[in-house]
Amino acid sequence: MSEFEREEQIKTDLEKHFKGSVSNALVQRKNRVWAEVETAKLPEVAAWLRAAGFEYLATVTGFDEGENLGAFYHITDTHVIINLKVKTPRSNPAIPSVLAVYPGALSYERELEDMFGIKIGGLPPGRRYPLPDDFPTDQYPLRKDWKFVQPAEEKEAK
Repeated sequence: MSEFEREEQIKTDLEKHFKGSVSNALVQRKNRVWAEVETAKLPEVAAWLRAAGFEYLATVTGFDEGENLGAFYHITDTHVIINLKVKTPRSNPAIPSVLAVYPGALSYERELEDMFGIKIGGLPPGRRYPLPDDFPTDQYPLRKDWKFVQPAEEKEAK
């Protein structure tokens, strides 16, 4: 029996069930499975994982790869963590929400909108998070090319 038998089985099941929508799946180490997911299929893959016992969305990590923005959705059954990577073009960044599957995704997905400018489809209207409501809406502080621009009223006060 392989040390990574369960992880390899999860990887194989993901690739088989979502043929063509899951790619670059790998077991990097014990209790960790990584896979890229076609962005439109994210909610479906998340629902399948939830039904398979992966009931917890541990966190969501946004990233900036230059031409693409995206997120890692870290989903767990408290033993194995599945890390789903979704990418979206920087020119029109959009990812569907997993809120219907994981209600705890709300603040993570709001953060993707606020900090990276990724539009999350299906996210209900609400307050910004984590930035204040008066922060410029076209500024995304976690993008690699973001430059801080001091507001005019602060410059004048100096």
